[in-house]
Amino acid sequence: MKDKEDKVNQENKKNTKTKINNKLIYTIGNCQNGTFVDRPNRFIVNVKIDKSIFVCHLHDSGRIKELLYVPNKISILKAKNFEKRKTMYDIISAFAEDGEEILINSSLHRYISENFLNDSEISPFGKIEKLRAEVKYGDSRIDYLLEKQIDNKTERIWVEVKGVSLSVNKIAMFPDAPSERASRHLHELMKIKNSGDRAAVLLLIFRDSNYFRPRFETDKVFNKVFYEAINMGVEIYPVQFFLKDGKIYYKGNKIEILEDINETDSCNSR
Repeated sequence: MKDKEDKVNQENKKNTKTKINNKLIYTIGNCQNGTFVDRPNRFIVNVKIDKSIFVCHLHDSGRIKELLYVPNKISILKAKNFEKRKTMYDIISAFAEDGEEILINSSLHRYISENFLNDSEISPFGKIEKLRAEVKYGDSRIDYLLEKQIDNKTERIWVEVKGVSLSVNKIAMFPDAPSERASRHLHELMKIKNSGDRAAVLLLIFRDSNYFRPRFETDKVFNKVFYEAINMGVEIYPVQFFLKDGKIYYKGNKIEILEDINETDSCNSR
């Protein structure tokens, strides 16, 4: 009897874990698929659907050359407020060579991260009492200020969010273009940590990965500051999501942060 109960309990735990690991986080909507034509500037992409060319807005200033090339498959969505815009459609995603659909719309990061952080079942911060967005600190605005109660005391956690669409050989990397802003945010988080509050970076990984590292080949300054921040006690949380049928899901697999490869290479060359 006991063996049967243990087996049922193990099966229930397995089902619960599966449910959590494929948890719906955000619904984007019904997208249309087309092919990439060109990118006249950072924020405009021309997409061909059937015989028509659609001028679309791209909410991502990164280079994303590994996804935006002729004639790669792209998904677009009609904007809700298109009457007030110059472009009727938004770029939502692009497809990798293996068929994986990768989110490349940074305007959705806010909704994804907010839903994730408010879900105590999967958030690394557990249950929170309050979430404030775009809170000013020093010369920057930090994405979130969370508050939670611990032993009748209020703990404050400042969280900066970064979206990651680049991954090579299962190694997710950020940034794919030099980013002074990203380095500045890390400096602010180190100041916050020194002040006594918790400080963290939430990395939204949108391509199937097992590891994360800064892309020092693109931005050596960010690479240096990233590992300085870790050593100062800034918490880094790489979190895996996936996009399927217009919906974003939490995957839940552990993503390991690699050691500073750039520093190791530098030492070996001396």
